[in-house]
Amino acid sequence: MLFKRDPEKAAQREARRAEKRQQREEWAAQRKAEKAALAEWRSTHPAEKTLNTACMMQAWPSSKFGETALGPILGGHAEFVDAGAHKAWTATRLVGGVVTGGASLVAGRKNKGAAVINVTFGNGAAQTYNVTPENATLRAANQYVTAFNALAAQLAREADGQ
Repeated sequence: MLFKRDPEKAAQREARRAEKRQQREEWAAQRKAEKAALAEWRSTHPAEKTLNTACMMQAWPSSKFGETALGPILGGHAEFVDAGAHKAWTATRLVGGVVTGGASLVAGRKNKGAAVINVTFGNGAAQTYNVTPENATLRAANQYVTAFNALAAQLAREADGQ
């Protein structure tokens, strides 16, 4: 009698567990269907995959079904403005390298110049992103802008029915 279970409460607990299990299964099936739909959409819109790859390590907005957190890509435009971004030796680093017998030259060159990405979304929202003048970042920025414009053009063609 000390550990007597209430069969009614046990049945209620089991019903709650079964309901939660059913919800999890439904959510998993829904998520699987959404992933399949996104994979199918991206197979016909390869520029979106390129765009998302370019922005993985940057603060640039990624896209899902042609939509970003800031607005739609359809009707948008992006431009890459490279105002002489490059890496260069500074006088201080060169002098330090001579004084230390080249040991401080290992520190490398300093980033110089500026580059930005100007993005206008389909809803009229505009955003400017600064780009560090490192080769990999400059390449990613150029790739992002190219993919953004290609995806915008493809979505515009689809909207026109072509």
